Amino acid sequence: MMDGKERLPCQLTRVLNAFLLVTLVSLVIGATSIPKSAGDDEISVVTRIEKGTDWILGKAVEYRYGWYAFSRGTGGSDERVYCEDNARVAWTLANYHKDFSTDRHDRWLRASVEFVLEAQTNGQDFCRYYDMKQKQWLVSGSFYYWNSHVIALLAQTAFTMRKLPERSIEHGFWDNVVQKIESCVDSWIENSMKEDGGWIFSYLDSRSIRTEDVGMMLNALACISGYEKVWGDANRAERFSRAAKKTCTWILEQQEMNQDSWGYGGYYDDHSRATQTTVSNGRTMFGLLSFWSFAGLTIQQPDYNLLRRRMIAWTDGFVLKMTDSHGGPAENRTKEVISFYPKRTLAAAELIRDLMLIWVNLGGSYYWNLTQLTYYWLVGKNEMSLDMQQIDNAIPTTGSFYTGVENATYVNRDSSTDTTAQCLEAMLHAMSVDIPEFPHRDLTILTAILATVSLLVQRRQRRLLLGSPCSSAGS
Repeated sequence: MMDGKERLPCQLTRVLNAFLLVTLVSLVIGATSIPKSAGDDEISVVTRIEKGTDWILGKAVEYRYGWYAFSRGTGGSDERVYCEDNARVAWTLANYHKDFSTDRHDRWLRASVEFVLEAQTNGQDFCRYYDMKQKQWLVSGSFYYWNSHVIALLAQTAFTMRKLPERSIEHGFWDNVVQKIESCVDSWIENSMKEDGGWIFSYLDSRSIRTEDVGMMLNALACISGYEKVWGDANRAERFSRAAKKTCTWILEQQEMNQDSWGYGGYYDDHSRATQTTVSNGRTMFGLLSFWSFAGLTIQQPDYNLLRRRMIAWTDGFVLKMTDSHGGPAENRTKEVISFYPKRTLAAAELIRDLMLIWVNLGGSYYWNLTQLTYYWLVGKNEMSLDMQQIDNAIPTTGSFYTGVENATYVNRDSSTDTTAQCLEAMLHAMSVDIPEFPHRDLTILTAILATVSLLVQRRQRRLLLGSPCSSAGS
């Protein structure tokens, strides 16, 4: 039995333990009961990705017996199945496979890629679409602008899948995809690539060469050069790398670097240098970021500082001025005005993906926060307080994304496969670096701190009470 002097440290220990327990419980309850801020998204990004993917898979059509592809969706006719739409779906499903480590949708990924490959002509360009009524491929025979988008998205898809362990889709399949892409480049590069690194494309209407189309060509060249360097022929890699380097030089010349100019930081839509459009800038920057990713594989001592400066200028001079207080993307800007409407979900997706990649390269909370802001605009923290993904709707379009906010009072509620696929791609990129979950990290940090404090207090108690009878049985 303990005397009075022995009981005192034991009683003190019990009081300290009880106090610590109450404090821990109070802090955790307080943290978890804090009201959601304007930036908190009540629907998890995983749920959004799954719902959106299900919607896209629901757009599968049997365009000919036993062969499937994805139609355009509610915003367009199902009679035409577009090559570029399916390339975007393939790229999204490849990211799904990578980020969720599952081959769950690989059969649909392969179906979309095979559809695109079937669209390739004897001239090695790609038809624009398959007409379900006429049962034939239409619009080809020239190096149309969509070819750069198709081969860039296929190249990104192939590289992403080739890095993964060989499973249901064998590596040889992706090697063949890259060969098809390269045959397109080989067929057109001599006549379509200019000496200064620019490219000549055909359009269905009379217009100037768009910077975004050259940007996607840069994307394709950089990606296939990296693919050949890692898994193919070093000489082929060097050839495509040289072309990519020249094209990159042309792209950089389209960026306004004069800080006194209205267009500072942005890429001009075309040689007129009169307009800068958000979607165009997003796709052009995607090409530059792709070049950045692969440059180290094929270029000795690439000028990374130059690329960093261009990323910083684009973010500070273009993105900050072309997004509203909610992170919503403006349509375009000219010397006279910034046109904030329509605010397209497609543009938001472009910004989310590019800002996330810039954050990965440059680090810092600045780029992270910009990415997060536009993500939350997309999922409902916007001027309309409207979830741009139809996640809560009990109608067949659940999971797809609205086209955008047309003005202060009207939302275009059409959906399309290409827009939904691109928004899902942005969400997958954001999820991969935990962008949507950023507000909840405070609780994780708090829990870690409390656990550390608890451990320190327990160690102190053990030192103070070492040798005391408190630890004895029956004390």
